[in-house]
Order: sequence, then structure tokens, then C-alpha cells
Amino acid sequence: MNRIVFFLTIALVMSVTSALFALDKASLIGKWQLVEPARDKAGQPCPFVSQKIEFTKDGRLLSLGTPVVFWYKVNPDKTEVAEAIKRNPELMGMGMEIILAMQAPQGDWSKAPIVYGVQLKDTTFIMKVSGYSPARYVRQN
Repeated sequence: MNRIVFFLTIALVMSVTSALFALDKASLIGKWQLVEPARDKAGQPCPFVSQKIEFTKDGRLLSLGTPVVFWYKVNPDKTEVAEAIKRNPELMGMGMEIILAMQAPQGDWSKAPIVYGVQLKDTTFIMKVSGYSPARYVRQN
């Protein structure tokens, strides 16, 4: 019983926090340059973090050197976040927003294969992939 109350409390705090600090999609729009790469525990770079990324107004996430176009979703609903956290438990409790990405814009976002924990602080964008340290980007003009 105590576990249920504990998890419900955490879910409530996460929902309130998410509502207060919801990431504004418009603030991401533009080009970003990597300044600190994500690395695993052995020091190897993350293959899912590009040197340059671009968030477009129409919802595309473009990565330098990747011919595949990804679509992204900012501020997924509670079900989508719960599914993303279930697959990426390392992202829970990090105080980061969740961004989902996938190749088809009309899919089931709760099953999005790419999950990022993100933070936006002024001109710095922090992106976390499970199993890797956070990557840091700065906005390009």
C-alpha cells in the first residue's frame, strides 16, 4: 500500500512539475551545435547525438549526416511519458522534459523508438539518451 501511495505521489509531482515547466516547442526551433558530446561509461560517443541538429516549425528533427528525417513531439501526454519512462527508466526523476522522436509523424507516439530527456537553459540545450551522459548544444545564429 505504501508503494502505491509513493508512486502516486511521484506521478502527481511529475505532472505538476511538467505543467509548470512545460517545454515550449517554439523555443527549440532553429539550429543547434554540439559543444559537449554524450558518452557512455567507457567513454564512447553516443551514436544518437549528432554534431548539429535542427528543430523545424513543422515538427521535423534534422541531424547532420543523417539522411533520415525524424519527427519530434514536445510535451507528450501522460500515457506517452509513462511508456517512454518504462522503456527508459534512467530518465525518471532527472528533472528533464521528455521529447519523443520517430520517422513517421502519424504514428503511435507512446511507442516512439527515440526518447530524449531534455532541458533548455537560455541558449543551452541539454539532451540525455539512456545509457549516456547528457549532451550539450548551443544555439546557432
